[in-house]
Amino acid sequence: MKTLVTVCLLSVMCLGCERGRFDVSNPDVMEFVKQLKNGTYDQYEWTEEGDRLWTIMPAFQKKDIPALISLAKDSELVSPCDHFPVNPISSMWPFRVVDGKECIMLGEYLLWCAEAVIEGKDFASLNPVLRNTGNSSDQRLDAGEIMAVRKIYQEWWDEYGHQADPLKLPLEGTVYSWR
Repeated sequence: MKTLVTVCLLSVMCLGCERGRFDVSNPDVMEFVKQLKNGTYDQYEWTEEGDRLWTIMPAFQKKDIPALISLAKDSELVSPCDHFPVNPISSMWPFRVVDGKECIMLGEYLLWCAEAVIEGKDFASLNPVLRNTGNSSDQRLDAGEIMAVRKIYQEWWDEYGHQADPLKLPLEGTVYSWR
């Protein structure tokens, strides 16, 4: 009888738990990255009828910028990538196609998240896609170029991160911009 009561109590207690629930209003950067990588990020906007619209961008804050920049060292190509929060007004999907698979380069995406916080916006641009304005084509940056841009962000943060209203943005004066 004691075993039955114990099992029932544990079952009731577990029903009240929301295992793995991600708090978009107070996000944990490490947990966000983990969920992006394993495809479990599932915070969506919904219609009143219960139809899924788009993924919600976590409300990152200035305190999250160092972690976003640091974790942007990861040039892993994540696929599938339909669970990544992207700007819902963009008409372009931000993925790249590698070996026939749609994917997003994690480091590039995390820098885009950092840029949005720096600019005080929900999204830094229409798409989490970096481009080299010196190139005439729309070619995507490779992992080496993304790491060079990450270094620009890190140096910018080291110099301006403590300021409430920095004098310049990280990519200002460079050949890089967000699409």
